[in-house]
Amino acid sequence: MTPWGTLLATVTSAAIALLGQYLAKRSEAPAKTTELLMNACVHVTSSSSDLLNRVWEEHVLHLEGRVREWDLAGHRLATAQIQILSQDARLVAALHEVNDAGQALGSYWRRGSVDEVEYQTRRDRYRKAVRQFTEHSGRAIRSHA
Repeated sequence: MTPWGTLLATVTSAAIALLGQYLAKRSEAPAKTTELLMNACVHVTSSSSDLLNRVWEEHVLHLEGRVREWDLAGHRLATAQIQILSQDARLVAALHEVNDAGQALGSYWRRGSVDEVEYQTRRDRYRKAVRQFTEHSGRAIRSHA
């Protein structure tokens, strides 16, 4: 083989290797996005359930400071990730309802003196919002996969 043939074979091999790496990375990007979206959805669902449990612990068990210790920053981070990663309007709308219902429950709860009927109405709205968000999350993630 001539030096030019060897050089051409080397360049061709390198080009094939680079093309293979490019295609592999390109196919990994959607999978990574789906994984990040799923993790954020799981975080919102679990942190929302955690907030419900903390309110219950303060309400029924009279444990003070449980709601105050809730990870609001982590919840906000997961919310931002979903808003950035998802193009599913129903998922984002369900996320907004979770956050609005959670804010309504949390702000009412922190007032101190609560009316039982009003508390249950806000709690039930939040539970329903979390359940619907979880359902929309599943559908959105399956459509990404």
